[in-house]
Amino acid sequence: MFLVLTFVAVLAACVILRGPIRHFPVVFYVLAAVAVVMQLASSALGLPKSVDLVLLLLVKRCYVAMALFAVVMFVGVLPRDGRASGWLRPIRAQISIVACILCAGHICGYVASFVPRVLAGALAGPFVAAGLAVAAVLTVLLVVLGVTSVQRVKRAMSPNRWRRVQRFAYVFFALACVHALLMLVPSALGGGEAAAEGALAYGVLLVAYVALRGGRALADRRQGDAPAEGQLLDEPNRQMA
Repeated sequence: MFLVLTFVAVLAACVILRGPIRHFPVVFYVLAAVAVVMQLASSALGLPKSVDLVLLLLVKRCYVAMALFAVVMFVGVLPRDGRASGWLRPIRAQISIVACILCAGHICGYVASFVPRVLAGALAGPFVAAGLAVAAVLTVLLVVLGVTSVQRVKRAMSPNRWRRVQRFAYVFFALACVHALLMLVPSALGGGEAAAEGALAYGVLLVAYVALRGGRALADRRQGDAPAEGQLLDEPNRQMA
């Protein structure tokens, strides 16, 4: 339930704050970085439980980052002349960078927890082992996609090369959902209600995106116009509306 509510809240926040996000993105990058640092240092800082819980949902559980990535990806399958597309397409780059920062905090938090267990050979089972292997791939993709989402880097790349790199966003988003499923399945099979709800939400998210992405690709093919909409950003030379 927390995951679904987070998706709804994040979508609403992106729509409401689209102006400030577009014109003052650095403010949101800094806020995301501060949240990451506070979450990683929460024990040392002795934060109140309420603040610690917010940071847990914001950073460590990666709910907000995944919701932001979902917004970025789903915008790419919306009709280009629709109102929602007009609102959110111009801030896809900024949203993706905030998501990358929060996701980096999630990775750092769990590396400290899982690496000692991996080295000690004390993994919980095949699902977790597979989930961590997928996480390693995701970390590499996150760095590549995050760096190329920065406007200065984007401008330094040729449009075709940038599009080719950004197509890895398809792989990243799908693997992110698979990673979440693999990590949640053991607890869900053990009767964990929250884990089962989370696994269901990620499964529905992945299936819905694949279906909509396929529909968008077919529509583009019929029109003879199939740009790389899986990317985290809009096309390099597209005028930001």
